[in-house]
Amino acid sequence: MRISVSNVSPPHRQASYRTGNVCGTGFTLIEVLVSLTLLTIVVGSVYSTFHTVQRAINRFNGISLKYHEARTTLDFMRREIESSIFEPLLEEKSNENPTRFIIRDRDVFGKSTSALHFTAFSSQYNSVQNIQYYIEENDGHLLLFKKQGPAALSEEAYTLELIEDIESFTVETLFDGKWVRTWNAEETGAIPERIRITIEFDDNGKAVQLTEYSIPRIGTQL
Repeated sequence: MRISVSNVSPPHRQASYRTGNVCGTGFTLIEVLVSLTLLTIVVGSVYSTFHTVQRAINRFNGISLKYHEARTTLDFMRREIESSIFEPLLEEKSNENPTRFIIRDRDVFGKSTSALHFTAFSSQYNSVQNIQYYIEENDGHLLLFKKQGPAALSEEAYTLELIEDIESFTVETLFDGKWVRTWNAEETGAIPERIRITIEFDDNGKAVQLTEYSIPRIGTQL
């Protein structure tokens, strides 16, 4: 009996053939490295874009808050000054806490700022209140504060921080056709006829000034 083996491949050839098929379906080392490089570039670009957008959003929120705080403060000041009152101090009332309207020009951390102290009728508390606005410095930054309390009970006054990190706070009054930064109603005998209030802060390197005008409406004397 004869057996033909001409079409049968040797075992070592079959093993080599199968091994070659398996290797042909994978990736070479160069292809893997190129893929990782491209993936790194894409991920880096996405992260960079996200970080830039996040910084822009944070900056926008911070500046928006600063605008809101400044405009709200100016609006409160305008209404309070419109309700300001003044009664000259008499000798027979020398022991009482007098009404007042005082504007002082101060130098804080090398910057010209104002301090405002006046008496006004508060509809919120339904009473006469002593109100102060002034600047304090903290680590090179200017902060605007408000102090308020009953005119007759100064020990019950409270203090609020209104705006932080501003450039300047100025209060001026129109006198003899010019804007001046000092006023004392005890010396002039009256409240100013017109007041200008300005808050300045930095918006990404740009100086922004918000201004409000106020005219006392109750009167210069009780």
